[in-house]
Amino acid sequence: MPIGDPGREQFRRAIVTLRNLHIAAALSPLFTLRAELLANDELSDRGGFDDPTRDHLVRLLVHCDRWRRRVTHNPEEQDLGDRIERALDTDVELSPGDMPFGGDDIQNQSGGLIDLPFALDGSDPDIPLQSQLKLKSTHAIVLLGAIDKAIVAWTRLNSRDRTRFITRYDSMRIYGHYQELLGYLTAFGGDENRVDVAQVLPSEEPLGPDDSPNRKAETGRGEG
Repeated sequence: MPIGDPGREQFRRAIVTLRNLHIAAALSPLFTLRAELLANDELSDRGGFDDPTRDHLVRLLVHCDRWRRRVTHNPEEQDLGDRIERALDTDVELSPGDMPFGGDDIQNQSGGLIDLPFALDGSDPDIPLQSQLKLKSTHAIVLLGAIDKAIVAWTRLNSRDRTRFITRYDSMRIYGHYQELLGYLTAFGGDENRVDVAQVLPSEEPLGPDDSPNRKAETGRGEG
């Protein structure tokens, strides 16, 4: 399937044809965060994931949020929210009014429609759908759901019809999704949030789910 086909499953509400290339640029680090989540073996641990994994994912989320700021049209330098940025102890502060792409002082040309350069239909092995995944960790399932919801939200912004930049209002809508992600990483991530898991899942039983404890059919005495 070519890029531009409609999304499926959790991406079925995504709008894959839009005008705003800055939205595609801001989605790029979010897809990196998603790929790192799915590739990390710590997220296979049903009991949770360690401090380094949590910190790594938070750093990637901070990068996502910096791109949100960069593509926000904010000449008045209004508050764009800094909770994500403050999640890391960093010496580098990004000004909310920093606009590296220019275009604030003149009327820009209109741009044509583009196809989102990410395949959300399951054809890209680097962007698998939920049905193509086998996640043992419920934490990973929740985090993946929050990331995918943010991806869909980006494509549905009213600013998708602009040639460049997003409005401050749309920016704050995405900020809400990133706050949710930060909340999940804080609540589920890190050594102190790990829990003990004693049993294996039925699907992991060497002899199959039907041989799992409490799932095997039993016959009472005297029957047969």
